Amino acid sequence: MTQRIGLFGYMSKKELKDYYWAYADILRDIGVNESVYDQRIMAFMALKLLIDNNKLKFNLEFRDHFGLSDALYKKYEDKDTQSTFLNIIKDIENLGQNLQFFTQESHYNPDESQNILHYLNHFKTFELERYILELPNDYLEHVLDIYTYQANFTEYPKEDYKDLYEKTISRMKKLSGDLTGQHFTQKSIIHLMCEMSIEDIKCKNKLAIYDPTCGTGSMLMESAYYFKQKAKIDDIELYGQEMHGQTWLLAKIFLEITGQKNIIAYGNTLTNPAFSDGINGDESFDFIIANPPFGVDWKHSYDKVLADMKSQQSHFFTVRDEKNKLVTPKKSDGQFLFMMHIIKLMLQEARRGKRAKAGIISSSTLISTGSNTGSEAKIRKAIFGEGIVNAVLEQPNAMFTNTDISSHIWFLDTQKSENIKLLKADTKEETLFSPHPSPKDKMKNSYASSDIKKLKKYLNTKRDYEYISKTVDTNRCGINISNEIGFKDTSVDVSFDELFGEFDELMDDMCSLYKNSKLVSYE
Repeated sequence: MTQRIGLFGYMSKKELKDYYWAYADILRDIGVNESVYDQRIMAFMALKLLIDNNKLKFNLEFRDHFGLSDALYKKYEDKDTQSTFLNIIKDIENLGQNLQFFTQESHYNPDESQNILHYLNHFKTFELERYILELPNDYLEHVLDIYTYQANFTEYPKEDYKDLYEKTISRMKKLSGDLTGQHFTQKSIIHLMCEMSIEDIKCKNKLAIYDPTCGTGSMLMESAYYFKQKAKIDDIELYGQEMHGQTWLLAKIFLEITGQKNIIAYGNTLTNPAFSDGINGDESFDFIIANPPFGVDWKHSYDKVLADMKSQQSHFFTVRDEKNKLVTPKKSDGQFLFMMHIIKLMLQEARRGKRAKAGIISSSTLISTGSNTGSEAKIRKAIFGEGIVNAVLEQPNAMFTNTDISSHIWFLDTQKSENIKLLKADTKEETLFSPHPSPKDKMKNSYASSDIKKLKKYLNTKRDYEYISKTVDTNRCGINISNEIGFKDTSVDVSFDELFGEFDELMDDMCSLYKNSKLVSYE
């Protein structure tokens, strides 16, 4: 009999990964393609997360009538487990309990329903009904057993829910050989981004945080946790937008379980931004945090984005050239558009007289790509000219799990400045990063708390430190931080006379060794 101790409440050598494989083996048996295993696995995990946190009136123990009362069970009971379970799922909207933030206005959701439970069985999120029907009855019972007895989240630490999706999706994507777009942001980067704003945050009684590309909400949850611990703020509201239905729903589930007040909008931030006017069109965000996808193609959204930019109420910071023509970034790199969306929000906050901060991760292309007369340079020059780019940090490589691409953090502040502080974390002058305590895949580096303290000092001080930091004016069309700061030259100048003298001494030593070796006899 299995003892109840361990990671998921059970004493076993099995770990989180093991029940993935158990379900995957079943899917393989019935001919489901490996590329969609994650959809099924996450769908049942979503149910189990809610069940184990006492958010649903039923469980997955079919032998125990799904944990329902006799009267309620009779309402759903059918000829076999599959039919009965289908009846429960079809009525899932009426089977919630102890829910706090599982309703939001329908215009934030994939369709007209305000009840988030509705989307546990929806074609834009998880098609639970289809996943159940594809399993013969005995296979379904095996899956239910896997989630009942191997995946127990009853005592799972609340602060670790933000990492659960990464652990799951990374493993499943590896199985199918696809890791496209899965650039998860490690905690130390989020902590640095928050720490750069904490002095202003400490003065607030209430905090509104926004992430325009929130995924499952991990950056929102980690930043809220950080500010609650470091700034002692309890009244925190989280706002985000996510275009992928499954990750949108998981964000809502994780935030519900961790008890965070939130509105997470479903949809494409570039074509239908839900928070382009702040909160309800009048309230402001205090902190914006984002890691927009690097190099995302937006050519299919070009017409809609261009029409938006031409409108009087554009959702983007717009730039026009000397002929008054709209300047748009390359269609192959949508991170420019996300930055233009965030810049527009920051400028709105400034007009409201609100002090707001932001931390935005980008690839190196955002700050330096293109010629000085190209569209990207014109956009950057206009952004820098607004004076809200407070600082830019060039991060060390190997900070993400599946890419070692060069990256930067932009620190924005509505309190405008005529200068931008540049900082390079990887220099020979001083080490401003550390080996990651739990390296994984390509992620080898991290920021220790001591590193964050140093980085904050260099980013905030007006003083420049040679080979580490530099202050530049905002009249720029592009910045290459490595060229601006560079590495310290550690070479030593040596004259030709000295070099030939050393060579002569070396030759004399070698001749002496040879002569001495001839005097030694060997028997």
